[in-house]
Amino acid sequence: MRIWPRPTTRALGLTALGVALLALAWSTGQQDLVWPGLFCIVLPLATLVLAWVTRPALRATRDLAPEVTTVGESAWVNLVVRADRPLPGASVIAHDEPGSLVGVAHSFRVDADRRGVRTEARYAVRPRRRGRYTLDGLTYVAHDPLELWSSGHRVAAPASLVVTPALHELPPARLGAVGEIGETPLPRTAIIGPDDATVREYHPGDEVRRIHWRSTARTGEIMVRREEAAWDPMAWLVLDNRAAHHAAVRGERPTFEWLVSVTASVGVRLLGDGFDVGLVDADGHASHAAGDLAVARARWLDPLVDIDVTDTPDLRRAAADLSRRSEDRLLVAILAALDGPTAELLAGLDGARQRPVAFVLRPDAAARTAFDRARDLLAGHGWDVREMDPDADLAAVWLGVREVPA
Repeated sequence: MRIWPRPTTRALGLTALGVALLALAWSTGQQDLVWPGLFCIVLPLATLVLAWVTRPALRATRDLAPEVTTVGESAWVNLVVRADRPLPGASVIAHDEPGSLVGVAHSFRVDADRRGVRTEARYAVRPRRRGRYTLDGLTYVAHDPLELWSSGHRVAAPASLVVTPALHELPPARLGAVGEIGETPLPRTAIIGPDDATVREYHPGDEVRRIHWRSTARTGEIMVRREEAAWDPMAWLVLDNRAAHHAAVRGERPTFEWLVSVTASVGVRLLGDGFDVGLVDADGHASHAAGDLAVARARWLDPLVDIDVTDTPDLRRAAADLSRRSEDRLLVAILAALDGPTAELLAGLDGARQRPVAFVLRPDAAARTAFDRARDLLAGHGWDVREMDPDADLAAVWLGVREVPA
């Protein structure tokens, strides 16, 4: 895209001088001033034609490293600008605008004196909001050799940047876990690792030849091989994305972004602990991440890049989706609000052999009574309900989750 050249201060000054000289020549009859005045007026006009006809043509390529980053972390923008049609003596300044949510604009001088000459620029961006962005804001301003006119041009150099939610570092926590086809709950094997995933604690009557000595030495307690060994602990996270519980502040919903960050962090922690992890939102939309840790992590974070609030008033659809799944799983609810109807829905989702967990935004004074009643209801059904707020230390809240009793 090309923008009509604009006069610089020098061009305006020459034109003003030419007009003044002509006016002075007319008023005083000094004909010797006419030609200098005409020259001062014609020179910018002639330079305008030259700047329009002989403008430089630039071509650019853009790379991002990495192409997927996290809120608050840096990504590098690498630009290579090549002169396809040079303009010797011209001054060319490039300006790359990544967008206010991604980073700060970067300017640099481009060498356009010779055909094929390359100018490379590299700068960092630090996105402040999750999402998918296309960086394509490269423009340049060219001045003619006399710097009487400047013309702006846009250069197409698109590149996509994916920004995942902010992550909080969470330490390993001893959460209850159950394999979908395993023999017993896995509170130990979920943290020991896959090498000992086929063992369980010794029960009276177990044969001595089934003792797994390496795991026994590692844990300090007698461990035996399981007959139906399958180490596949599963965790399902419920994300409360109901718009009614996330107030908009200057076009953003800070509490929702916090819950998305919490959900992303908890899921990444559970994946690191060996869980397969699933996500269900208030609309009942589900996603699942499993397999190799790096691949599973990417699969887990990708849906959280796009998730948004919904007008759905309750978590009925989420509860219906989870009720159709195996009960042998860890259940983690990440809630914006907890009231009686929500507690009743969640109370019916008790897992078979593990303690479900609910992380809830701290209620205000007006909602405290209803919150306390709902919390007591969930606690009566075996839930561990913990309050949090965006200013809290999430790692401390996470570590406060109690281990499932054996």
